[in-house]
Amino acid sequence: MPDFLKYVLYELKNSLGLVFLAGILAFAILIFAYFIHKRKYKGERKFPWTKVFLWLVFLGYLVIVVYATMLRWSGFFHREWNLHLFRAWREAWNNFSAKNWANVLLNVAMFGPLGFLLPLLGKRFRKWYVTLPAGFGISLAIELLQLAMGRGICDVDDLFCNTLGAAIGYFIIMTILSACSKKGKPVLIYGSLALASVMAVGSVFVVYQVQEYGNLPYAPAYTTNTEGTQWHLNCSLPGASTQAAVYRTQTRSIAECDAFAEDFRQLVGTEYTTISYYQEAAYYMDQSGDENGTHFLFVSYLDPSYEYSFGLGDNPTWCDADRETIEEALSHLPVWIPDYATFAAEGDGWHSFAVNQHIDGAVMVDGVLRCRYAADGTIRKLENKLLSYTYHDTADILSPQDAFAQMRDGKFNDGGYFESKKPTDIGVLSYEFGYEIDTKGFYQPVYYFDVASPDGSYAYRIMIPAMQ
Repeated sequence: MPDFLKYVLYELKNSLGLVFLAGILAFAILIFAYFIHKRKYKGERKFPWTKVFLWLVFLGYLVIVVYATMLRWSGFFHREWNLHLFRAWREAWNNFSAKNWANVLLNVAMFGPLGFLLPLLGKRFRKWYVTLPAGFGISLAIELLQLAMGRGICDVDDLFCNTLGAAIGYFIIMTILSACSKKGKPVLIYGSLALASVMAVGSVFVVYQVQEYGNLPYAPAYTTNTEGTQWHLNCSLPGASTQAAVYRTQTRSIAECDAFAEDFRQLVGTEYTTISYYQEAAYYMDQSGDENGTHFLFVSYLDPSYEYSFGLGDNPTWCDADRETIEEALSHLPVWIPDYATFAAEGDGWHSFAVNQHIDGAVMVDGVLRCRYAADGTIRKLENKLLSYTYHDTADILSPQDAFAQMRDGKFNDGGYFESKKPTDIGVLSYEFGYEIDTKGFYQPVYYFDVASPDGSYAYRIMIPAMQ
């Protein structure tokens, strides 16, 4: 089953209790209304089953919407908002994960019943200029309440998605109503609009499947407001555009993650008490607290990297050691350390093996393996991102100056932090050419810029995608 459907079913499963209670309450209200009506009119009027049922469905739907948008949020009061239209869509595109797309599409689907039910409840809502503003208004009221109550995020993307959902629901029901009344032209118009709306959303997924490369999760999701900021180059940047190799690694399915975790479990001698599948990785945990200790294994979907920790709760004594000792301690784990990797003892038990874009024929080795070594001779934490990549193709890339121009224009991946600090002066301290894994397992070229404000209020490493 696709990860997106799994996530949707997970969300629906969490809502079944509320839906069940709403159904029981609606049934009770329906029976109560029937007996009141029967007693009042003494059988002289037929009970309007359809109308009452539609109103109960509508009211139950509103209760579920209010719960999903405001009441299910817990924790401290926190007022947060997003005024960048299509930010959520762009983030979903960049990450292309089930969770991100579910957050967007469920916001569309949530208001579909509103556009569907309103024309059934009153003929005035069969006019688009009544129903669509109603959907927009209800969504706006919810967003403003979220802002006032500190529940969730007041988000213009939610406003757009909700209104789009109401429009799709409206087009569908008006297509049905027009067909029932045998009005050919409205059927064609409303049916075409409903189909066009659904196809416009679906085309995003078609484009992704057709394109050769995946998307970079840390690519910019919106244009940051950099007005009033002065940018100062403290390093030289080549101006000519050039070409760079694109590499590929092996992505993992959930089944492949499970197989790797099973092999790993046998190597370390543990049992998994909890297995969870999240946006970027599968999590395998043994929290039984027995003599084997506590184990955590995080296995990435996008590449063969993984993270592992063992028994950190027993407060071990950390120890620095030489390369031979650390390699021996790692020998029972699925790691590969080339002879040309640079070894470093970082202190406090941390050690690393690093390789910077070592190319041998069609293979490039890149990345860092970090581990934390305890005095009892065990590896207690391992971050294995030292990977090999196979050459795929050569692509045209931006020049460093073109990448700098994009950054200066606000097309970078740290917009929220930048806008909160509002630095007036930014110094570009250095730049570096590197690679990032995309959502299809390709290792794409990127530029990194180390930037900072003179007063120290803002400092960040900004990543700019290099491929044109």
